[in-house]
Amino acid sequence: MSRLRVPALGAMLAAIALVAPASANEAGPEQIGVFLDQAKLLKLPNGTETIIVGNPAIADVTVQRNGVLIITGRMPGRTNFIALDMNGTIISESFVSVSAPPGNGLLVMRGLDFAHYHCAPNCQPTVALGDEEKHFGRAADQSLRRDALANQSSAAGAKR
Repeated sequence: MSRLRVPALGAMLAAIALVAPASANEAGPEQIGVFLDQAKLLKLPNGTETIIVGNPAIADVTVQRNGVLIITGRMPGRTNFIALDMNGTIISESFVSVSAPPGNGLLVMRGLDFAHYHCAPNCQPTVALGDEEKHFGRAADQSLRRDALANQSSAAGAKR
């Protein structure tokens, strides 16, 4: 479980309340769908002081100064987050479901081993939970090394 402190949001937050508590909303908590490795923006309800995330390994929640909540899908699954006011009273509760985005994916199965590829337009290896260890490790290592090279290049360019 993870807690985030939210700065005073003031009167500018009006429009989109996540969800009223279950007693005030018979339909129950809001269901929010987020794709893996993508972000979704929501507006926090007025008076939010604290956000509690049930499982931050599934969905990462970041609060911006302007009352915008950024939810990023980190791992397929389902979790919740709860908004509390300064007295610790529940303002809203929402469920977040994280799933793989549709399309452009290819799954290669070899017996019990499998590997994921992203194909748009050419197929490139990607990392996904459950991939065969050799494929996962090689794709993750190459991605980290590529990022390191890009960071070196941008740092060298900044020194000029």
